[in-house]
Amino acid sequence: MNIVNPGPVDTDHLSRETYDAVAALFPAGRWGMPDDPARLIAWLATDEADWITGQVIDSEGGFRR
Repeated sequence: MNIVNPGPVDTDHLSRETYDAVAALFPAGRWGMPDDPARLIAWLATDEADWITGQVIDSEGGFRR
């Protein structure tokens, strides 16, 4: 089993001020979108990823805590 840490993902539930403050913590200046970690999860479900096991994979766009 693997685990994906998606980091902050935009779910459209924050105020503009909070959204902008968190976006500034990403090198690209934007939040993750649902499709960002979803692509990784979809790939992990393929035969191409069958050798990857027991991992926590960060997919958080360089988010700076």
